[in-house]
Amino acid sequence: MLATEHQSLDDQTLIETIALEAGKIALKHFKKEPEVWYKGVTRSPVSEADLEIDEYLKATLLEARPDYGWLSEETEDNSERLSSQKVFVVDPIDGTRAFIAGTDEWCVSIGIVENNKPVNGVLFAPVRQKLYSAAHGQGAFINGIAVEEDVVTMMLEPYRIIIPQEVSKYVSEEFVNDIEPVGGVRSLALRIAGLIEDYADGIYVRKNSRDWDMVAAHLIVQEAGFQLVDLDLEDVVYNKAETRHGLLIAAHPSYTEKMKNALQLS
Repeated sequence: MLATEHQSLDDQTLIETIALEAGKIALKHFKKEPEVWYKGVTRSPVSEADLEIDEYLKATLLEARPDYGWLSEETEDNSERLSSQKVFVVDPIDGTRAFIAGTDEWCVSIGIVENNKPVNGVLFAPVRQKLYSAAHGQGAFINGIAVEEDVVTMMLEPYRIIIPQEVSKYVSEEFVNDIEPVGGVRSLALRIAGLIEDYADGIYVRKNSRDWDMVAAHLIVQEAGFQLVDLDLEDVVYNKAETRHGLLIAAHPSYTEKMKNALQLS
């Protein structure tokens, strides 16, 4: 598709179209032993696929929307995005470790933030052939099929909760005895999106998640009736100078307070 054709697309169609193309780039490298580097003190991996997709996303999206800001895991950050009305927030491959390992627990994540809140989002998991998408006020979709909000009213006890190992030491024994702990996939974005597929009823998101991990997934689950909140039970906000977040909770609004109260942080 030509750049001029991209410019004629609305924001949601644009990011869905670009996500599908990015997925094709990823699959060219998948299970082909891509070159891998490790960054930072956490030795977080980045593959040549991450970098190629990031370059494609930045060039294509900003060519279509030159006045939008840019925030990506694989691009050096700068303060210019803070003065932009709308900002692309992307993770070329969310779940790079899974990608390198050859499993299906990874996706391309593209979101748009306006006034610190997500307004458009898409996750494309190429191996699973699943496209999760949402635009503010228009509902959530999986492969074009609307997710009914009443899925969240079908939760049955014991509730299935994803508790990362780093968080488990803070969760009360009484709470753990009342729930069914379930494991989560490597991609945080897909883990959160799993709420709308009835994989889990709630998720504790460990500290130090970043904007690009969550913007698209946040909007997708929000449009299906779930919340992603901080420990003040306020919606997570994005495109701040600091892109790192504290401990978070993703669940139905009727259950977030109970999950918060189960934490013993002091």
